[in-house]
Amino acid sequence: MGEYISYISYLAAVYLRLSKEDEDLRESKDKKESNSIANQKALILKAIESMPNVTLYDIYIDDGFTGLNFERPSFQRMCQDIYDGKVNMVIVKDLSRLGRDYIDSGRYVKKIFPSYHVRFVSVLDHFDSLTATQSDVNLLIPVKNFVNDNYSRDISGKVRSHQEVMRESGLYIGAHVAYGYKKLETDRNKIIPDEYAADIVRKIFDWKLKGMSSAAIAEKLNELGVAAPSEYKRQLGGNYKCGFQKNAKAKWSAVSINRILKNKIYIGVLEQGKREKVNYKLNKVIEKPETEWAVKENTHEAIISKADFENVAKLLNLDTRKSPDEETLFMLSGLMFCGECGRSMVRRCNRYKAKQNIYYICATYNKGKGCSRHSINQSVVEDILLDAIKRHIEHVAKLDELLTLMKENEACYDDVVANDREILAKYQELEQCKKVEMALHRDLAAGIISIDEYEQFKENFARKSAEIEETIRKLQAEIETVFKEGLFANEWIDTFTKKGNITSLDRSIVLSLVEKITVYEENRIEITFKYQDEYETLCKITSSIACNPTGHIPASMKGVGING
Repeated sequence: MGEYISYISYLAAVYLRLSKEDEDLRESKDKKESNSIANQKALILKAIESMPNVTLYDIYIDDGFTGLNFERPSFQRMCQDIYDGKVNMVIVKDLSRLGRDYIDSGRYVKKIFPSYHVRFVSVLDHFDSLTATQSDVNLLIPVKNFVNDNYSRDISGKVRSHQEVMRESGLYIGAHVAYGYKKLETDRNKIIPDEYAADIVRKIFDWKLKGMSSAAIAEKLNELGVAAPSEYKRQLGGNYKCGFQKNAKAKWSAVSINRILKNKIYIGVLEQGKREKVNYKLNKVIEKPETEWAVKENTHEAIISKADFENVAKLLNLDTRKSPDEETLFMLSGLMFCGECGRSMVRRCNRYKAKQNIYYICATYNKGKGCSRHSINQSVVEDILLDAIKRHIEHVAKLDELLTLMKENEACYDDVVANDREILAKYQELEQCKKVEMALHRDLAAGIISIDEYEQFKENFARKSAEIEETIRKLQAEIETVFKEGLFANEWIDTFTKKGNITSLDRSIVLSLVEKITVYEENRIEITFKYQDEYETLCKITSSIACNPTGHIPASMKGVGING
């Protein structure tokens, strides 16, 4: 910077800045140290000691602010002091601390500061506007700023690539984690349940399953004095700001409850990369389509079971309303459907003196748009439903016992396929087709059928054989899927068996076990249970083993369809 030749007294503004990009992708510990606020300050104060007629006016610190724009609180405060004539000198460690946008940085150094007679010093760049030549201003400053701008572009690209790799590896890269979790102290890219908040999350899901509306859950939490997520994070000492918060002290709301109920993080799934910046220089963020999200399953401990999460998701999609006098939804809300038109059934209540009669009728009929009444008393539905659930649970429990027996006997895929009655029947049917094809050859040779008849019969039986083989492949694939997904670790079985010995129904039990209830005339109802496909598949598998212990596939057919 040369010798200082000045007879003017300078009131210096020392400007310090450290941004997030200066800490990302650090190549070494030394780089972090050289950019630290403390080191910047020490370096500049030491330089000031050798500058005559310079008095420190104030130190302006922007810690954690990007250099790609000048919307920084301390920088704006410094500029205001310049405009007010309080400061006539600005000192930075190097030009990158002033900013990394080469156009705006150059504008401040070449235009704004000189127009206010402000001396500018960049210590490590050996630049002092008081002694700088015209070539320093026109060549050195633009080149340095251009290099700093390119550095930001390069760092931005590296950060983005690094984050994509971490997301694909199932690592958590967010600044703040969802309510109910916390970051592991020894590895900030892994999350574990925060037991206090996790217990609140479990209660929220439980209350929702019992029929409470999201608004009622929020009101209950506020009455219990449970801190809302953003307030809870602040109580723990986190510098957390939420764009959804409107009041000074955050409270629970139906929106915040629904946000929790829809978040798959609670079943061990990380959904990251939902939004991205338009440009490394702009703060504008756009939402990405769901197909471009980074989704990884089983990355951390789940707080909520998948079954409960799916049941809640279904509840959120149902058009159900509660009575103004009730805190929770009615037990059968959203589950009753007309067997003729498919529309939902409407709950009606007739009161006479101290008695009331509750029944359901078809919504189409109720609006006078056709169909028939399909009226059924609520007590009738509940009695039939309770009995059906009891019997279904008993059957699932027996199914579970058979699965345990199969496990103890080390039943494998080949054993099940070899004893499946439906597959055996198809193999026998296929064998019969093959025999008929062989007979056609003999009939043709004996002159019993003509060549045209032979070709026609052969084509028909070949087509039928192909259809049978395709059916066998599908049946085998169905069984194979059961084995691949864990024949003996079916969560849905636990959903039923843990409800054993029930004597009465509530909404939580009904929602966890029943998919829908279809009502027909003459009080006939059809109950569709949850996991019906899985149930029927395992029924078929276990019955094949139990009822066909000696069943076998014809030797000549064993190669057909197995790996097709």
